[in-house]
Amino acid sequence: MGADPSLKAKLLQWVHNSPTGGHSGRDATLQKLKQLVYWKGMNKEVQHYIRQCTICQAYKYDASAQPSLLQPLPIPEDVWVDISMDFIEGLLKS
Repeated sequence: MGADPSLKAKLLQWVHNSPTGGHSGRDATLQKLKQLVYWKGMNKEVQHYIRQCTICQAYKYDASAQPSLLQPLPIPEDVWVDISMDFIEGLLKS
């Protein structure tokens, strides 16, 4: 395949970001890519590409074996000591 980094980046983007690829994980992306091409160091480059993918990092699920129990927030000592707001974006205008 050679050492053309722009071609490698285009292939990675095409396989990983495509609607059929659906931002699948490292193993699925690597398997799809190996069906098309191969180059030396491909495993590390696929892993690096997926670690840099902002969509995958934003929507990564919790893979811990046993998630810890929820911890309650401390009860405030006085009125108006603790105030919080939730900002919800992307809602429809109506």
